[in-house]
Amino acid sequence: MTQRMRVLGETAALARTLFPVLQALPWPAVLLDEAGIVACVNEAMEGIAPPDAAGRPLEGVFPQYSGALRGERPWRSQEALVARDSDGQTVHERLWLRAIPAGAVLIVVDETRLQKLESERVQTVRLASLGFMLAGVSHEISNPLAVIYSMVQLLKGQALQDPQMLRKGLESISENVHRVLEISRKLNGFSRAHGGQKRPSAVDRAIEEAIGLVRHEPSFGTVKIEHHRDAKAVIRCNANEMQQVFFNILANAVQAMEGTGRILITTRLVRDKQVEVMIQDDGPGIRPEHLGKIFEPFFSTKSAGRGTGLGLAICNELIREHGGSMRAESTLGKGARFYIELPLWRRA
Repeated sequence: MTQRMRVLGETAALARTLFPVLQALPWPAVLLDEAGIVACVNEAMEGIAPPDAAGRPLEGVFPQYSGALRGERPWRSQEALVARDSDGQTVHERLWLRAIPAGAVLIVVDETRLQKLESERVQTVRLASLGFMLAGVSHEISNPLAVIYSMVQLLKGQALQDPQMLRKGLESISENVHRVLEISRKLNGFSRAHGGQKRPSAVDRAIEEAIGLVRHEPSFGTVKIEHHRDAKAVIRCNANEMQQVFFNILANAVQAMEGTGRILITTRLVRDKQVEVMIQDDGPGIRPEHLGKIFEPFFSTKSAGRGTGLGLAICNELIREHGGSMRAESTLGKGARFYIELPLWRRA
């Protein structure tokens, strides 16, 4: 009998019965009895499992797998994601646990290459989006640059003779330089690669931080914010980027309401696997012909100089990068509602 099957009693019987089936699988697999003891591992698993795996508890042989599966007894069918170090590299694996009458079968699928391809796909989408945006950049930046150039030419001849003209000219130049710098700053944030490491975080924490920031906006006025939280709403994210998303939506709502009204924020779980955040304001709403364009780069309904039209485009891209989706609804004259859905993170 091989080392994989040097176990005793009912565990050995289970191993002898199902071991040929496990051997036929193309993926690493572990057979577990009802008590969580490793009955046997197949050949594909031998490079991962220690030689004495059979007869030992799962948590003693594969602590990360056991933690991800939460060690529940009796076994129930489930799946989980695990990221572990192997020879100095991070390996991403998907665990498939299927309960059987005498225990469970654990199958391990290596998704490291899939994760890499997904990362490359996201970056490709980013670059493609950036290329589309550059068509609008030339127009957005050429206007203020043209104003600056014209004003400089005018001041060259009149600055010494007319101090008032100098003051107005410098104010115009300052305003247009600020606009160019704002566009440049937002484009830089949009075009960067993945925004740092993602960690499990309560989504309501990012919302609270965004609320704290938006209260300092000059246009905040007497706006009331009502926030209904859900302690179970935990996502794997870059907290700074999530804060940026919520701040942008809240700031837009505050500006639309002109400093008076109410914002309702509701966090809840959807289908036990998604986190949904709804943000509703009492503003004028979004016109039907504009609703389908608000996530497009450089589309803005604000007056000239008040927005770049990049805020919601960047928010939408950040949410997509986190595996989520974003949409808006509106009734003209009765406010707007933004819905953000993100994958729920489950504790390993």
